[in-house]
Amino acid sequence: MAKLAPALSMSLDAFHNTFLHIGDVISLFADAGHDGHTGFLSTLGLVDDRCLVEIGQGSPDSPPKKFRDCLFRICPVNRYAAQKQYWTEQKQFQMGIGSTLDDDMLSRLRVAAEKEKEQNDLEYRKMLGHVIQYGTTIQLLHVKSDKYLTVHKREPAKMERNAMRVTLDRAGNEGSWFVVEPVYRHCSVGDNVAVADRVCLVPYTSGTQTMVGGHVKFQLHMSNMSLADFPEGKEVNCLNEPTSWQVLLFLQFDENLPDILKSV
Repeated sequence: MAKLAPALSMSLDAFHNTFLHIGDVISLFADAGHDGHTGFLSTLGLVDDRCLVEIGQGSPDSPPKKFRDCLFRICPVNRYAAQKQYWTEQKQFQMGIGSTLDDDMLSRLRVAAEKEKEQNDLEYRKMLGHVIQYGTTIQLLHVKSDKYLTVHKREPAKMERNAMRVTLDRAGNEGSWFVVEPVYRHCSVGDNVAVADRVCLVPYTSGTQTMVGGHVKFQLHMSNMSLADFPEGKEVNCLNEPTSWQVLLFLQFDENLPDILKSV
């Protein structure tokens, strides 16, 4: 099996002065928090949907052994209105509560939901290769599990109870929308996001500015608290405390297209 370190090193060197695009495969490296801990945004496998930063496992120059768990594809925003309506009505219809829809209307909602998914696929192909700018809203698809990084604003995090829960979600929803915000003042909304930049990932529902009235907005956050069943892993949640994520390029959008000839 090929080692991943050279590929990551190439991303840091050859692509250092390039910009991020829709379709790029990236990893997110959390800079030192209050306790000095660092690590990659990762997961605990295909079954466990929790997100974490495993402390002491890897660095930008030396990725961890399970680096595939750390890879995300940058995607444009999916639309969910029709799918959400269908999911809600289907659930109520199956339970026999609250739904006044008949089979025919439910079937129409299903068709609308399928068309919405098709439109999302078309939008991805249309946006593929577009440069990411600060202020752009994106989704992050976990490559290994094919699930979206998602904030659950009505659910508290398991460990840090004043934070919102963050998981991987198969279909995604509006909680999967993140606005890319700059960490440093020399970057501003509208500037292109470069490889190796440090960014904040703010849920779309929090708006487009990291600071509001002098207060830090809710954002993707590496907690100081460890997972109860995995002490080496720090919980990743959504909290109004800053976490700086360094964006590292693993695979450029046009390196994985079916019509690109690859050397073995």
